[in-house]
Amino acid sequence: MRNKILGGIGVLWGGAIVVAQVLGQESQGSEAYQTGQTAALVFGVLMFAAGLYYFFKKPKSSNKEQG
Repeated sequence: MRNKILGGIGVLWGGAIVVAQVLGQESQGSEAYQTGQTAALVFGVLMFAAGLYYFFKKPKSSNKEQG
């Protein structure tokens, strides 16, 4: 259950980062600022993907259920 909750949080948070970056205005800052913006976009995509993985991952059966 914990993986579903944390996966849902990752999907929401990562999705919000990606949407904010895609819909945001292109700012004309320094090269370092642009690099930071790109890193945030990559982080958001990775968080979204990991959240989806853990949200839809089937739980393993424990030894208690088998015995």
